[in-house]
Amino acid sequence: MIFARRAERKTRSESARSEQEEKREERNQIARQIVVAVDQLKAVMEQMKLAALSLSHISDSSQNSAAELMSHSEKTVEYTEKVAKKMRAIEEAAKEIAASSNDIHVSSRQFSEQWMHSWNSLETLQKEIRTLRSRHETLLRQMDHLVYHSQRINQIISAIGEISQKTRILSLNANIEAARAREHGLGFAVVAREIGMLANQTSEAVQQTQDILSLIQGEIAATTDIVREETKQIDVEEKEMEAIMTFLHSLQQQLNNMMGLVSSSAESASGQSDSVKEIVGLLEEIVQLSQENQQFVERVAADMNEQHENVRQILRIHEALQKTAEDLQQTVGRDWMRETIFVDDAVVKNAIHKLSALLQSAPLEQMDEIIHCRVLDQFLAQNGEFEAVWSNRLDGTFVYSNPPAGLVNAKVRSWFQEASKGTVYVSDPYVSALTKRVCATVSAPIANHNGQIVGVIGADLALSK
Repeated sequence: MIFARRAERKTRSESARSEQEEKREERNQIARQIVVAVDQLKAVMEQMKLAALSLSHISDSSQNSAAELMSHSEKTVEYTEKVAKKMRAIEEAAKEIAASSNDIHVSSRQFSEQWMHSWNSLETLQKEIRTLRSRHETLLRQMDHLVYHSQRINQIISAIGEISQKTRILSLNANIEAARAREHGLGFAVVAREIGMLANQTSEAVQQTQDILSLIQGEIAATTDIVREETKQIDVEEKEMEAIMTFLHSLQQQLNNMMGLVSSSAESASGQSDSVKEIVGLLEEIVQLSQENQQFVERVAADMNEQHENVRQILRIHEALQKTAEDLQQTVGRDWMRETIFVDDAVVKNAIHKLSALLQSAPLEQMDEIIHCRVLDQFLAQNGEFEAVWSNRLDGTFVYSNPPAGLVNAKVRSWFQEASKGTVYVSDPYVSALTKRVCATVSAPIANHNGQIVGVIGADLALSK
């Protein structure tokens, strides 16, 4: 009976100790969850603080930009109004240029018509000069023929003179013979005298004819010289006329080019006037839009001031939450973890060695998500002492995490900050946000071939109680 009671008391004592162990484990589990929650809350608050500070900086920058934009908008309105005024003056000048160009075009057309009339008259005169030259050449040929025929006549008259001279000699001989014959030669003497008289008359007529022919030949020669001089003068005038016509033809081409340019200038001036008018309209719209932009900028400035105040409220809320989290963390405490967790230095050194070997053997410096996924998954599968492994860029964002990261950004974490400076970091024991178990974080920098740090690798090392 006594032994039975002792056994019963022993059983009850063991049962009480078991219940106490379960309650202690339950309290530890709750404490771990609270620690994880506090850590996550602090991380979120740090992110919120960074976001609020960034937003505050953006708000300040936006306020400055809004003020500058307001100033620029006012200057834009002022400058645009000045430009519009100048463009109106340009529009008036363009209209005057267009009117002047049209007047020049009309005057050029009238001058072109007058020039064409003069050109036609000069062409007619040139044709008449050529006709006159042709007639002078014909006249010269005819006068040459006349000289030739007068020379022939002179030759014939000379022959007649010679015949008359011979006839006179025959008449003298006949008179001498008639005188010798006396009475028998009286009739013959009369005939001889008549023949002598005819010979004398013929000789006188021949002489007069030669004198007249000489006079005619002299006049023909003088006339021929005059005609030749006139022909030479006509040749000179014809060449001068050809030079004038060539010059006028070149002038006609230049005039046509000038008329084309004047016409293009008139069209361009008219088009410019329309374009300037359109630009003036657009500038007036720009002025209107700039004035509306000023109103929008004023609204943005007011919104920025309100947003700035909201940011300050967020920072005040952050401070309150931060204090609450620290009080909660202090209330829960971590002494139980340090007292109940055994950290084996050899295990930690081995973990650092494995992580360093991984960095040397794997191309993690490329910061490629696919490569990190393959390498880190294989590393986690081959090393059971690790509960989680991940990698980060220098901005704190995750390249890859197995299991998936419970944080959005690790920039505020000590292990990230130290490793990004080039230090291999080992944290104090804590409860992992990923596995909810006690562990220590080992982190190291990821460097490229030049030794430049490009990222961070981290792993959670499981710790035993």
